[in-house]
Amino acid sequence: MKKRITKLLAVTLASAMLLGGCGQTETPSSASTASVSKEEAPKAAETSTPASTSQEEEKPKEIVEITVMVYDRGREYGAGRSLTDNVFTDWVNSIMEPRGVHVTYVPVPRSGADNAVNVMLVGNTAPDVIRTYDRQRVGSYGALGGLVDLGPYLDRLDPDYLSKNADAIDWCKFDGAQYALPGVYAYHGKNHETYLRQDLVEGMGMEMPKTKEELIKILYAMKEKYPDITPYGFSGKVTDGKFTNFILAYTSRANERDNYIYEPTFTMVLKPGHKDGLRQLNQFVLDGIIDPDFATDTDDSLYDQNVANGKYGFIMNGSMDCINAYDTAEDPNYHMVEVDCIENLDGSYEVPSQDAFDHYVYVPKTAEDRIDAVMEYLNFLSTEEYAMEVKYGVYGYGSDLGDDGYPLGRSRDACKDAGTTTDSNDNAFLISNFDFEYNRLIDNYCAGHPNTPRDVVEGKYKSQYSNYYDKMLIGGALSTDEYVPLLQTLICEFVFKCMLAPEGQFDKVYEEEYQILLDNHLQEVLDERAAWYDKNH
Repeated sequence: MKKRITKLLAVTLASAMLLGGCGQTETPSSASTASVSKEEAPKAAETSTPASTSQEEEKPKEIVEITVMVYDRGREYGAGRSLTDNVFTDWVNSIMEPRGVHVTYVPVPRSGADNAVNVMLVGNTAPDVIRTYDRQRVGSYGALGGLVDLGPYLDRLDPDYLSKNADAIDWCKFDGAQYALPGVYAYHGKNHETYLRQDLVEGMGMEMPKTKEELIKILYAMKEKYPDITPYGFSGKVTDGKFTNFILAYTSRANERDNYIYEPTFTMVLKPGHKDGLRQLNQFVLDGIIDPDFATDTDDSLYDQNVANGKYGFIMNGSMDCINAYDTAEDPNYHMVEVDCIENLDGSYEVPSQDAFDHYVYVPKTAEDRIDAVMEYLNFLSTEEYAMEVKYGVYGYGSDLGDDGYPLGRSRDACKDAGTTTDSNDNAFLISNFDFEYNRLIDNYCAGHPNTPRDVVEGKYKSQYSNYYDKMLIGGALSTDEYVPLLQTLICEFVFKCMLAPEGQFDKVYEEEYQILLDNHLQEVLDERAAWYDKNH
């Protein structure tokens, strides 16, 4: 069994990077502007709202060390702190150590996270608590005996978490085994939001587009009118966010069987009609609408710089980046807004949603001898009073309490100055949705992005929580799921290579690159999903 899972993990290592894929809605973290030194950090626990329990006041006989994955996004920390040693980590351990657990956070690069974890799993050095966005990965690892079945331990989690998220928890079962827990995000809305520079459109005397044909005309007009602007922002980072919804505008959802076959994972961009979308992207590259050198920007560094400087006219998957650019864009007239303009073949403006829940939290078998300590930590994350403070980065440092007694997010720079985490939501593994937030979405977002016009934020939420659909997903593990992690990377590379096809050679490149997908079991994956649909419908 160990040889089989090691073989599977080794195969997936062939991917250059794991896809950031289905993007969740980031919630602004926050902090007071006062700098906090490491010596002052214990105050974070003192200012924390949750009251100590009698269990926490008792000194444990022994403390068990556990490790927890945390995304490394390359952020800088102030007050002499770091990603794994900051006000937030101090606060967590001030709560966990009286329970007999010490938590050490293990950095995993956000780009290529699953591939990095694969290396650790092969070497038996993986963290005890891991998250992934990839359902097929969880099912495959579990089926091969690599994960702890959490079913017998569910009663150790907070009862409210179990009752509120019963359906999502059930969805994390694979052939009856609870191989993961769901990370449930705040609100269920669109994936890969689309932004356009309204100031540039109006500067050309044009109206904001309502169709993809109108959008394309605007992009070409931008190329002529604004030589310093790249009309369509793109990069060579191996992820699907910058092209998925554009390609899907050339497809239909009328055929339910096709939806079940293609919509799980990145195979979605291979739905019938996708070739026309790819052909248009190729034409964009040939005409300079997309930078012909985009593929060299494999880490998004140039892309991020151009977004921050307001150098793109149109961006897909640009939510937080575009909002943050109101602080940094060189053009004082910068006005990037969310826009719905890419209708599909059905005439619908719907685009894929975030999944019904955001990610999967799993525990590798190597942590089974520490499962009591692991479940103590998961219980902590599943308890709303603590989960709220996890999400908002510790009251008094990562957030301030509003007049209503609930936390209000503040800027990333303030978090940095305070020496707490600048991406607190990354630690909210199990709960990131709270009833009080529903009526404060705009206020909270504006608090974290004070330079962003309120009407832009209002437009963002109006668009994000409308015109989306739930992908058709198969409730169980299939034998061909083991091929999916590698295929995800190969599909991104397939798209990039088709986009870069020389003039007149698109069809030739397309056929050659699609064959690579077939050589790596694409057809077996699609056929097994089709068979599952035929059997169950």
